[in-house]
Amino acid sequence: MKRAIPLLLCAWLAGGVAAAEPATRGYSVYFDQDLFVPGTNQDRDYTMGLGIEVFEEQGPLYLLGDILDTVGPVLRFDRQKGRIHQSWFFGSVTYTPDDIANPEPIRDDRPYASLLYLANKKVVTDDDQALGIEIMVGAIGLDVAEQVQSGLHGWVRDTFDTDEPQDPEGWRHQISDGGELTVRLRVARSHLWRRGDAWDLAGGWEANLGFQTNASIGLTARYGDVDSPFWSVPYDPINRGAFVPSLRDDELYVWAAGRLRAVAYDALLQGQFRDSEVTVSGDDMRRLVWEGGVGVTKAWPGLQVTFAINAKAGDTELPRAPEQHVWGGLYFSWGFR
Repeated sequence: MKRAIPLLLCAWLAGGVAAAEPATRGYSVYFDQDLFVPGTNQDRDYTMGLGIEVFEEQGPLYLLGDILDTVGPVLRFDRQKGRIHQSWFFGSVTYTPDDIANPEPIRDDRPYASLLYLANKKVVTDDDQALGIEIMVGAIGLDVAEQVQSGLHGWVRDTFDTDEPQDPEGWRHQISDGGELTVRLRVARSHLWRRGDAWDLAGGWEANLGFQTNASIGLTARYGDVDSPFWSVPYDPINRGAFVPSLRDDELYVWAAGRLRAVAYDALLQGQFRDSEVTVSGDDMRRLVWEGGVGVTKAWPGLQVTFAINAKAGDTELPRAPEQHVWGGLYFSWGFR
């Protein structure tokens, strides 16, 4: 079953170009790194993530066939009343076990895993709801993650004249070592529940089908000088479906978000088509995982900066796997017309 899931999504790929009209365009750069939170850094689990996004409102950045025409009516979402946001997203995520200096296979902790991907996202929004569709095509098991992680660790040692962090020695045991193609379809829906003069509260859900097959529900809250729409909260942008930057006005706010995820299959733990030396069995998977984050966001017209502290439960119940993991995020967005 797990080998067939990614193939089912290839039928969704289609070409097309949407007509452009004057609207906001922009770029975003997102960094996730456990080194950003001193005192909690464990250099393990989700140890690093990078995302570069090019977004446009009502623009030509469109690869998908119009899946929204099919999904929208089923979810009772009237896309004709909303604004359409589209983006390309290039990203990578990196996962490691705790004992990265050990060159041998580690079978009682999560395996090494990496993903390099290109995603196309389309989000329809109005005043109180948002619906997002995303298709991601990527490669698991390339050598890029090892090179980047080793280079970053070497830079930290040289800069701070320390013996830590050590170089990772076990990347040859990563999931799908040598690389293989993968794909995922994501549908995300969020809805504004309450709004005050300086706060708002929203709920939402998300479903993924492909190399990661799961579903989640969550809440997001903000407080402060809030002028942007509720769906623009920059919570976990590398891993979240319906997020779209909004760069309209000056604002400064704090936010908190959380979600509960039910996991059916994860190729970055269980493996995919290629044989992997170290994988996690279904019996050792944690099927219900909590995730959360807090952050502060400052924006000026055309520019937004966010610092976030994120956390999640461990993905497995293996003996050496962490019960939880903490990492930081730095997110930057620039917009123009």
